Amino acid sequence: MSEQPEKKRIFYDRRAFRYLAIACLALIACAIGAVFYNQHPKPLRENRFAKRDIHAGSSRATLTLTNGKKISLDEAPNGILAQESGASIIRTGPGQITYAVNENGPKSDTLKNVGFNSLETPLGGQYQVRLPDGTKVWLNAGSKLTYPASFDLHKERKVELIGEAYFEVVKIPVKANDGINEVQLNTSFVVISGKQRIEVEVGRFNISSYPNDEVIKTTLLEGVGKINNDHIIKSEQQAVIKKENLEIIPANIKEAVAWKNGLFLFEDESLETIMKSISRWYDVEIVYPNESVRKELFSLSVSRFDNISATLKSLENTGFVRFKIKGRKITVLR
Repeated sequence: MSEQPEKKRIFYDRRAFRYLAIACLALIACAIGAVFYNQHPKPLRENRFAKRDIHAGSSRATLTLTNGKKISLDEAPNGILAQESGASIIRTGPGQITYAVNENGPKSDTLKNVGFNSLETPLGGQYQVRLPDGTKVWLNAGSKLTYPASFDLHKERKVELIGEAYFEVVKIPVKANDGINEVQLNTSFVVISGKQRIEVEVGRFNISSYPNDEVIKTTLLEGVGKINNDHIIKSEQQAVIKKENLEIIPANIKEAVAWKNGLFLFEDESLETIMKSISRWYDVEIVYPNESVRKELFSLSVSRFDNISATLKSLENTGFVRFKIKGRKITVLR
């Protein structure tokens, strides 16, 4: 009878040790699981936008001819689309049209009665055009370029822009009086955009002039330009017009032309500015329940051709902002 309590105590000690071992193993398993979870987030968490994702924009635009006829370019076949003022308008491939001027150029009577064409991209669209003088233009989403169907190469060549576009203006070779040799014309190429007029002879530049933006930004990559008749802008400079003030500053070239190169690229830019670009390219509405978040500064570098979820997640990874997608409406949350 005296040995019974000792046996009972040993039994309890063994059972307590077993429970302690099980608890330790459970804690170790939880710790391993937590590490694995942090390194490999659950698919549900990673893809919470998946069912409501929105595709990136594409090459879409409408061409309006002198007579008012409209051609949907994303539905048009390759080849000649129309003849305008001595030039053939040709769809050379997806997202591109070119004006091929007749070998002898437009006749003088044609130039006297030249009409205007316009190329317009919708929200979520972009397009390229080679104008009758050889100038190449890339149009960003929600933009419109109006230009003569044919240029008089001996006079100022003027176009009008609403929105954003990148221009490559080249020298114009024409036949000399002997009809054999070529000479270069030094006539100005002029772009009117809102309150700004810029003229260049040869150069590469980007203009962002959306009606709902507070500023007009013109970035010169190469060449020399004149803005509003009395301000000179040189390579790697940016002209910023806000209200009635014009300032010329050093340019961030990569950021200014990132959209043309298929990127969203912003460095310490306000969330409102970033979301405007996202809104135009994905054709979505942006809502801010908390107005103060608009002015917060962010940096972003992602492909424009990813779905919107990838772009929004890049911003969410900062930990300062969250997004909710419902239809084509993006709600910005803190």
